[in-house]
Amino acid sequence: MLRFFRSPLGIVVGLFGGLILVVVVFAAALSALVLTGGPGPCTPGGGVIEITDANAQSFQQKWDSLDAAQRAGAQASITVNESEATSRANREIRDNGAKVSDVRVCIHNGYGEVTGSVDAFLGSGNFKLRGAVRFDGAHPVLDFQDAEIGNLPGFVLAPFRSAAENALQDELDKVTVKHTYNVTLSEGQATIQEQP
Repeated sequence: MLRFFRSPLGIVVGLFGGLILVVVVFAAALSALVLTGGPGPCTPGGGVIEITDANAQSFQQKWDSLDAAQRAGAQASITVNESEATSRANREIRDNGAKVSDVRVCIHNGYGEVTGSVDAFLGSGNFKLRGAVRFDGAHPVLDFQDAEIGNLPGFVLAPFRSAAENALQDELDKVTVKHTYNVTLSEGQATIQEQP
């Protein structure tokens, strides 16, 4: 048997088997890093976040009033707080059966954060996304500033972050923005104003 591993074919088989073992160990280590620990809930900029149907409905009523004003040709703006944004996001996730849970939306000066847990076939992992969305063109434009998933180090996360950002932007490119909006993010709230 030892003679086989000294032959050219044996060396190739041994190297190939070793490579497969390294890939399996690396994949197991990455899975463990994704599924263990990771970022906790974001820190609200405006106090305690309350997730309720009433807050989700408040968000929807504000959005509907903005939409109605636009249809009437009037310029309008709305301000939503973190509880309303988080409640609306959780309702959307619940209604669409997404594999995401414990979502929190935190709004700070100039950026927002979304944290939660995403379910995978081996378990669930925590995530945190930081950035903003611009509504100043034909389609919303995503601007990620930072992303964390589980305990993955940044150099491992970078290719996944780029792929995720591109996939999300592809979905946003399907959304046509009929009006140009200016979104101002400040501690605990977002003000959305239609631009003329």
